[in-house]
Amino acid sequence: MAETKKVTKKETTKLNPMVWDIPYNGDLIAQVLYVFASNERKGTSSVKGKGDVSGGGKKPWKQKGTGRARSGSIRSPLWVGGGVTFGPNNRNWKRSINKKMVQKALCMMLSLRNREELVKFVNIDSEKELKDLRVSIDKEVSKKSLLISGSEKASLALRNVKTFKVVTPMGVNLKDIVAARNILVDMEGLNILEKRLTNGK
Repeated sequence: MAETKKVTKKETTKLNPMVWDIPYNGDLIAQVLYVFASNERKGTSSVKGKGDVSGGGKKPWKQKGTGRARSGSIRSPLWVGGGVTFGPNNRNWKRSINKKMVQKALCMMLSLRNREELVKFVNIDSEKELKDLRVSIDKEVSKKSLLISGSEKASLALRNVKTFKVVTPMGVNLKDIVAARNILVDMEGLNILEKRLTNGK
């Protein structure tokens, strides 16, 4: 009697081309990253101008007859201990950018990482799958990894791994994708991520 071999069909993941097949545009990526970096600046650096420095109310010497240059205050920016000319003072670094540009830049970066075969789609429903994921991460501790998942269990299990970051599908941004060399996407989080980036289309 001939043996019958059991054939297992390999699971394939259907990806939305509006998210995972977008041509790369380096100028748009750079523009969005510049806005992100600018918005993170606190703008709290501050120095004292001539009017903020205490003292200097009296004229150091009379206007004429001394042979020295005229001077009105010892707190002039020309003097040691004086105010600073045009110094920083609570500058607002906030910049705005179109939301569609941010979404498209994120799709571009996801598409690029997918073409580079740095994106993997995983299931972490059970404790065993989560443990296997932790073991595979420990083997590549030198590479920065990112898991896109809404699972609280995954976040708790991987929070003490220095080179690993867990973000939700609604919270992931362009900086996370650029910084990561390994990107893992939870199958449940995949649908949420695609709906977010395509506005449900």
